[in-house]
Amino acid sequence: MGRDHTLMESKIAMILEILSDGKWHGIEELQQRIELDEYKVQEIATFLNKYDFATIDGANKKVKINRDFQRFLAQTTT
Repeated sequence: MGRDHTLMESKIAMILEILSDGKWHGIEELQQRIELDEYKVQEIATFLNKYDFATIDGANKKVKINRDFQRFLAQTTT
């Protein structure tokens, strides 16, 4: 675990913070904003999609947070 695990958790948190506005965000935009390679950003997006936290538009390489999860995040941060 260690440093790599903590770093990945913080990158996931950063992605969730960006996605919390409920809008579509491009994979390229996310990788530039949080300084991760495309593969890692895609991996995180796939994880979020798998657990129904986000929706992926594969054709346009975009990701968007699901409304129910967005509400949950808003409740936990206020």
